[in-house]
Amino acid sequence: MQVCGLKISNANHFWKDVMGKQGSTIIFDAATERSGAVVRIGLILLSSDEVGGDAFTSIMPKDDVLVFATRTAYDHSNGGFAVATSFPEVADTLPPVGRFDVLAFSCTSATIAMGESKLLSELEKARPGAKCTSPAIAAIAALKQLSARKIAILTPYSLDFHRSAIVPFFDNRGFDVVADGTFDKHTDAEMGELRQESIFHGAKTLVARSSPDALFVSCTATPIVPHIARLENELGIPVVTSTQAMAWDALRLAGYHRSVEGFGRLLASERR
Repeated sequence: MQVCGLKISNANHFWKDVMGKQGSTIIFDAATERSGAVVRIGLILLSSDEVGGDAFTSIMPKDDVLVFATRTAYDHSNGGFAVATSFPEVADTLPPVGRFDVLAFSCTSATIAMGESKLLSELEKARPGAKCTSPAIAAIAALKQLSARKIAILTPYSLDFHRSAIVPFFDNRGFDVVADGTFDKHTDAEMGELRQESIFHGAKTLVARSSPDALFVSCTATPIVPHIARLENELGIPVVTSTQAMAWDALRLAGYHRSVEGFGRLLASERR
């Protein structure tokens, strides 16, 4: 008889030796080993975002960082933002307390619609003890790290939201928005289908007319992360994006200070 590829001359004797008695359930002693990752991040994505999750994970050094992602439905029909259930319920779909270091909420426009203080309060209640961030919160810190005061802003949002929310958000935090533009899209699906050449054209047009210190490309649904380094080279200035800034801030909050290459000056520089 063969068992798992091994020839057994006396099958009955074999089973009695292994199991104690024939037909019983085996309980094995097993060696275990926790992942060698030094950073563990919980990521909350919007149900409609087809780009942000993979883009965020692509930035992370694979041997050092684990990302646990979940999604939430939401309502922004009245111009504000609310998750369909609650942040604690969404966070309950992630690993338990103590199993990750940072909780990141992956939506720029929702952060601005809710307000940073309210969002951080909700995230901290959802996962006490974890440090928290989001793209809009991270973008402010990232632009300051790059010593950027004059900025150009490129977004995919509707013209109304772009003008009424995004530009004032940065104006009110001490930045001089010297140029801004939008693709005037209305859904994450449309935003996720923006072509690289269109994004580059918009970025170059804004920078050429304003000479900013840095360019901010908003929305985690914008498919820009794989092209950040090339866009920086062509523009000659730092490029900060929603997903890239959130990744940078999550690593910074977790105390991870190693350079991450391939995603622009922000991640290649020392985090402080």
